Amino acid sequence: MVFKPGSTAAEAMRAAGALSTVGFAFVIALGIGYWLGLKLDQWVGTTPIFTVFGTLLGLAAGIVNVYRLVKQSFGPPKT
Repeated sequence: MVFKPGSTAAEAMRAAGALSTVGFAFVIALGIGYWLGLKLDQWVGTTPIFTVFGTLLGLAAGIVNVYRLVKQSFGPPKT
């Protein structure tokens, strides 16, 4: 779904609905990365190494998810 200026109200609402999941997807990716890093730290016996790495990896995944959702919703301009 690509939102274009001058679209109907229904198309605008669909685009807004798709974009409403952006924050949720970001938080979920960040939380999963943190949780996996924490569990790996507990398993290996290290303190914050994998937790920090997992959090950064989750942050990167969240940014990629947000970029893909926004790109999918707005898309390239049609000529």
